[in-house]
Amino acid sequence: MQVGDTTARFGVSTRSERRRVRRLGGERFVLEAFLEDLTGTETVWDVGACVGTYACFAAQKLPEGRVIAFEPEPTNRVRLRVNLRANAPPERWQIVPAALSDRDGTATLASEFVEPGGGHHYLSDGAGRPVEARRGESIASRGYPSPDVLKLDVQGAELDALHGMGDALDGVDVIYAELHTRKSGRYGTTVEEVEEYLRKAGYSVEHLGEPTTGRPGVYFVRAYR
Repeated sequence: MQVGDTTARFGVSTRSERRRVRRLGGERFVLEAFLEDLTGTETVWDVGACVGTYACFAAQKLPEGRVIAFEPEPTNRVRLRVNLRANAPPERWQIVPAALSDRDGTATLASEFVEPGGGHHYLSDGAGRPVEARRGESIASRGYPSPDVLKLDVQGAELDALHGMGDALDGVDVIYAELHTRKSGRYGTTVEEVEEYLRKAGYSVEHLGEPTTGRPGVYFVRAYR
């Protein structure tokens, strides 16, 4: 699969994976902008990496950089590792099996329709599987390189993830975030609060548009300094 001048390879074993590779989740225009922001030396945190759509393209584009891919869902994480191995040497990437949050500890991950590249996974107060939750600031203090570029796809928990970044947010030049007008309500927040938080942190917020696959209540922003 090629986006701009960057090519990435993906294993396809399910209908959801085939659809994701073919349509890129309706996010080709976001991926194009994301890749144009990379010069080849950045550290990218891909938060909510799923099976690696952004992470694999980024790893190809970063011969002197690094991708830290966060994915708490184990089915997706298996495919994520396979895809990253197919695209870049191991020194360019690392997988963190945790959900980025505003607290350190254990969280509950609710999942619907679980298969590689498919399904809907989100932190919940209800039933689900226990997963590790970590503040971005804590991850950075444990020896992981802090991000220059941050990509967020956390199904409404964007503000919690940003709060958890703490001082690690200071070095982030660009943020690509998928915002959810409905799902943010799960966490008692709104997309307006997310955008305001970014502006108060010194970012200009650019609206990139909605996914071309017609997912309701979703849009993308690019926040930059």
